[in-house]
Amino acid sequence: MESARELFAERGYAGTSTREIAKAAAVSEPMIFRHFGSKAGLFEEAVLAPFNEFVSGYIANWTERPRGVRSDIDEAREFYRGVYDVLSANRRLIQEMIGARATQGDVASDGPPGPHLGAILERFESVIQRERDERGFHAFDPAVMTRLMFGLVFSIAVHGDWMFDGAKKRRPDDKAFIDEMARLTIYGAYSADSKRTRR
Repeated sequence: MESARELFAERGYAGTSTREIAKAAAVSEPMIFRHFGSKAGLFEEAVLAPFNEFVSGYIANWTERPRGVRSDIDEAREFYRGVYDVLSANRRLIQEMIGARATQGDVASDGPPGPHLGAILERFESVIQRERDERGFHAFDPAVMTRLMFGLVFSIAVHGDWMFDGAKKRRPDDKAFIDEMARLTIYGAYSADSKRTRR
């Protein structure tokens, strides 16, 4: 997996062969197909595996933590910090996956089921729903909110530099983005001291 990640990041999806990956990993090429079904299956898993691992760790930690120990805003910051860090660390591979999907469609459609992004995000929905119910947030759809939250941090982690190309102001640091995303998520258009009530 690590050899595949390095080669895909360096040469892109189209420019990397399973033969090269097998050689770099010191395994036989048929072994790649036995484990991942196809080059596309390996690619998608290589890109999404770090995020899948983050989600598993985050949910396990969140489940074990006593409720109400952290403030709403601190919970949001921790979520955004974790997602931002894992996406930023894998930015090159994610951009390559976006490019491959744009030119070739669903690149992993010919392989066995892997850690598809929709299924990974779906695991977060119960966390978001429980936070909504226990903390008394306004009613919202957990499936939609999960993807909006992910999309927010995804756009900054993967395309943040591009959004400031040609701008007169310098790109704010990562902490500024994480703080603003957390505030937007928790307070929305309300002031920080306004009382939230259920609708």
